[in-house]
Amino acid sequence: MAKCPFCKLEVKLTELHTDKKGVGFVKQEIMYSCPHCQSILGISRGKWTS
Repeated sequence: MAKCPFCKLEVKLTELHTDKKGVGFVKQEIMYSCPHCQSILGISRGKWTS
């Protein structure tokens, strides 16, 4: 699997920490962070997510 660019530890998709803001299909932003060092790995914004 992929490695965190900050701590260099292996990160699996099932282990990612997510923080969601917003509801449903109106607007939702999701922040993904490393489960080991808590560094932000990415942010997504979109519609029609659950």
